[in-house]
Amino acid sequence: MKARFLSALALATAVVSLCPTAWASEGESAASRAPLVIAKQGNFYVGGREAATPSGPVISGAMYVEFQIPAEQKHPYPLVFFHGGASSGASFWSTPDGREGWATMFLRKGYAVYVVDRPTLGRSPHYEVVDGAKLMPPTSLPKREGEAAPPPATSQPAHLPGTNQPGDPAYEHMRRARQSSIEVPFGAPDDALATSIYVDRLDREAGAALLDRIGPAILVTHSRAGTSGWQIADARPDLVKAIIAAEPNGPPFYNAPPMGAPGDPVVRPFGITYEGLQFDPPVSRLRDFGPIEQQPPQDAHKVGCWTVKGEMPRLVNLARVPVMVLVGGASYHSSYDHCTAQFLERAGVPVDLVPLDEHGFVGNTHGFPTETNNHLIADFIARWLAERDF
Repeated sequence: MKARFLSALALATAVVSLCPTAWASEGESAASRAPLVIAKQGNFYVGGREAATPSGPVISGAMYVEFQIPAEQKHPYPLVFFHGGASSGASFWSTPDGREGWATMFLRKGYAVYVVDRPTLGRSPHYEVVDGAKLMPPTSLPKREGEAAPPPATSQPAHLPGTNQPGDPAYEHMRRARQSSIEVPFGAPDDALATSIYVDRLDREAGAALLDRIGPAILVTHSRAGTSGWQIADARPDLVKAIIAAEPNGPPFYNAPPMGAPGDPVVRPFGITYEGLQFDPPVSRLRDFGPIEQQPPQDAHKVGCWTVKGEMPRLVNLARVPVMVLVGGASYHSSYDHCTAQFLERAGVPVDLVPLDEHGFVGNTHGFPTETNNHLIADFIARWLAERDF
């Protein structure tokens, strides 16, 4: 992968100066004010298939990909960023208050970076006749998730970009970003599983096509893209070198508050995904796991994890992929992301659970990839990758 871009550097080198906006945070890295030297950049589409419509055939399920290659590429594998729901890849290039996003930060660290707009979102095409109608976005942002019931020590999220109030530039940016990035409620309104399977199939197919084109890479997923990361690694285990999962969609089997309530049906029949993964012995439906049971909660701020009661089937392909699961202390995910990590570990996946509060990053919510200390969390991730020669 590294050799592929040497000729591009010899032919031409682009120099881009990224200056903070007038309302950028003072907390951003000093390195972000230095010129950024790029050897190659561009965009392309991958995946998709022809579908018939009353107006003629279209290519549905295609995924937009934007990339930049640094002049000094220091690492063998690029990072591929998959955004969450009601979002787009733009959130990895820069933040709502004008600072650099993770993709730009890792570009400065010498990584080639690829940022996608997941199929049907952002600049990836959406055809209502094929994909279903999109939900109308709300006129205002929801209350930040971390404000629901965080642990007492982190009851005041300290790193939100801007004031989170109407009229604030960061707030208004997020409102506008959501307008074109609402998830597709495919199928019948009450068939949530069909919707989730459809979304994950699109991501899996397009993600696999991207890796077939660019070669081995490290996946960085956030929120709803968490299940997509597991699916893509299952489809291309030899091409996924690691997964950085920022609060991945979960927890196993049942949703937890505020997304679910006791008595709700199983939403992820394969534990961490909506559709099947390669297990040994094989699992083709929920009952193949055998009985599942809920463990007692670790403390008052965590849910009891649902887990396989007997011997856990092994995740054949994901067992080759080191995983880091990051969770913010003031996020609603802080109550259950340990369950996702536990499921992976029991299934034979090498996983590191990183509660950010325990590593000095106190008060982050679900949106920590764009919060005011995102550069410090990026440094932490970079150290984890360096320890594995990535």
